[in-house]
Amino acid sequence: MKIAKKIFTLVCDDIRLEIDGKISLMGIQDRDLVVDEIPYILPSLAIMISLEEMQTETSEINVIVKAPKVEAEQLKFVAPPDKAKDDNDAKLLVKLTPFRIKAEGEVKIQIKLPDAKKAITIHSFKIVQSDPLD
Repeated sequence: MKIAKKIFTLVCDDIRLEIDGKISLMGIQDRDLVVDEIPYILPSLAIMISLEEMQTETSEINVIVKAPKVEAEQLKFVAPPDKAKDDNDAKLLVKLTPFRIKAEGEVKIQIKLPDAKKAITIHSFKIVQSDPLD
């Protein structure tokens, strides 16, 4: 089942919803998340998921973040009741505070609808420990 025609994901250090409705993204991450040492604790990890032209009606979307050797975080988003019927776009703002890193490896960001049998991975990135000689 296709959730949306287009799905965009940004991973950053922080997300702020401004008074005027704008979204501010701070510290946008590159392809890999490089840390000096493992284990490591980031003060926060923020994820913005933009679902454009949603293909299915739902009252709930689950976002699952799976990191190596850490219990998966599962967050439930409920569709806002005042959402316009002709607006089939959605933005999900996720903030994990703190974000614990216990091992190098792949982090998967997944979406799952309540009736779906399995989640779909919409974004992934690697956690890498920097070389001490760099």
